[in-house]
Amino acid sequence: MKDEGSSFEHGFAALCGVRWIAVALMGALFSIFLGIGQASAQTLPVSSRASLSDILNKPLSPRAAAMGDAYVAVPDDPNTIFTNPAAISSLEIQDSSRLNAVSLSYSHYVLDLNEGAVVYEHPVPEGFLFAGDFAAGVQYFSGGSSVEANAVGDPIGTFNTGDVALDLAYSSTASNGLHYGAGVKFVSSSLVSGSSVQNYGASWMAADLGLYYALERANMTFGFSVLNLGTELGTYAGVGDPVLPNVQVGATIRPPHLPLLLSLAFQNLTRDREGRNIFYALDDFCVGGEFTLGKVVRLRFGYQNELRHELNVPTGNGFGGFSGGIGLHIKRYDIDFALDDQGPDFGSFVRFGLRTAF
Repeated sequence: MKDEGSSFEHGFAALCGVRWIAVALMGALFSIFLGIGQASAQTLPVSSRASLSDILNKPLSPRAAAMGDAYVAVPDDPNTIFTNPAAISSLEIQDSSRLNAVSLSYSHYVLDLNEGAVVYEHPVPEGFLFAGDFAAGVQYFSGGSSVEANAVGDPIGTFNTGDVALDLAYSSTASNGLHYGAGVKFVSSSLVSGSSVQNYGASWMAADLGLYYALERANMTFGFSVLNLGTELGTYAGVGDPVLPNVQVGATIRPPHLPLLLSLAFQNLTRDREGRNIFYALDDFCVGGEFTLGKVVRLRFGYQNELRHELNVPTGNGFGGFSGGIGLHIKRYDIDFALDDQGPDFGSFVRFGLRTAF
């Protein structure tokens, strides 16, 4: 028995060594991505269009949107692939016979603008190489169809606008309970497609890194992620739009004797402070909460401070930056609904989602 225990310990140590070697290799690869991305950003002009990395920073999940996108430290959701790849391995499925998780999300904005995501998560049991959790996701944004006109304003056809991002992530847990994760993503953007004159498209390759830790005795979790470390593969007809990194840090807590999850997150910590002090970087924060009412109902609320500032127009910002939603947990299905207000000019965006395990 002693020899068997010793063999198990050596085997386990070897397996952990393989994992950390793999993580180190991925880290080196991501450093290369970052270096290339920085060089590209220095040599290519920035387009007047909002950065394509916007599609990578939006809260596509209705649960995340309802909680103000304060999601970097939120556990037990496959949609954390978009905010912190390390939290993927925090997913808990009550019925052990159903190991795989799937999430579908859809958001409707105004007119024919819509967005959505599909996520699939699969755990790899202990004893296998790369034991942990793998997840794959697809994000899309559709800008709808617009009329194309010539120089004198006569219609000559239509064109479409849209973005697609493909994500792949891996997460596992170290012996001290620290979750670590990494992901890669490919993004394709069509600013103009289907035009009879000229199409404009671009593409990017980027990577994500994350850490997640649960302090169970305090009912707290902590998350840290570096998103969108990447480089452009193609430009809008020579006009560059570099991927912008997004550094996030946050925490959640469940207060004693309350059926409530509170979450706080700081985003874009490395953004240009424009000569201002460090507190300007901390101004991009968001908070959220989730009440658990019985076994079925979850009520959610959130607030995004930076979004509210961006929506401050002469007519006022109304409830811009505030969000809310409801979730229904029925057996192995989670049905989510969210409204996040975008100010008086755009109103509230409607989001639906479905999560399940099989």
